[in-house]
Amino acid sequence: MSRLSLALVITLAIVLAGCGGRGGSPDVSDPMQRGAEDSRQDERSAEELYESARSAMDRGDYRTAAERLENLQARYPFGPYSRQAQLDLIYAYFQAREMGSAINAADRFMRLNPQDEQVAYARYMRGRANLDRGNDFLTRTFDIDRRTRDPNAIREAYADFLQVVDNYPDSEYADDAEERMVILRQHLAHYEMYVAGYYMKRGAYVAAANRAQNVIQNFQGTPSVRDALVVLAEAYGELELADLQADVVRVLEMNYPDHPALQDTLFSPGLGDAAAAENEQDS
Repeated sequence: MSRLSLALVITLAIVLAGCGGRGGSPDVSDPMQRGAEDSRQDERSAEELYESARSAMDRGDYRTAAERLENLQARYPFGPYSRQAQLDLIYAYFQAREMGSAINAADRFMRLNPQDEQVAYARYMRGRANLDRGNDFLTRTFDIDRRTRDPNAIREAYADFLQVVDNYPDSEYADDAEERMVILRQHLAHYEMYVAGYYMKRGAYVAAANRAQNVIQNFQGTPSVRDALVVLAEAYGELELADLQADVVRVLEMNYPDHPALQDTLFSPGLGDAAAAENEQDS
């Protein structure tokens, strides 16, 4: 073998040894193809994670389902299952009785998908979660009358259902939301009367009158209106506002002539008639 040939062989051997020391040949395949393969792998992983969450929901393990759905959204926030995972998460938290988390999940869906047709569902479920926030341990265990509790969550639930009825009247949730609003209005009116009675017992007659007026003005059609008229008349009497008291009694006599307060002569007989006669003379 000539010196030139020997030199070429040695050089080639050194080059090959150097390549082997760097861990083999670099990947020179099409980067677009590699990206597509990675995407398909991510999609398969997202599908498996979503299906595992659905399986947990199907067997009633809603806390596990919620954990897996949260994991899915964290790992694949823009994946093909992201939107459905957001909706399922609202339901999973609601069924797990984690109402604060259900409300947060509903808010997140509406924020990320403001034009989505399922916003009606998210808003409705937000109302349901707010409605259930009052059913805490003390209420269930000791049978505390929920109508006497501070109804902030009830007000929020009412506002949620109102948005469903006003903004999505053709949705499948509108009728149920409207029916729940009727009940919630009665609950809110009853609470106002509870507070008005509290003020009356403590001699805060102006505050009691304000609460009663709120019921009369904003909760028409509820059973609490007739009792609000009685409280208002009593408060005006205690404040020595005889003319205003007479006006209220007249309204009470016209609309609720069989109210026990009238039968028990809580007010002076003919008080409403006297007010009506004075109004006719003034006119």
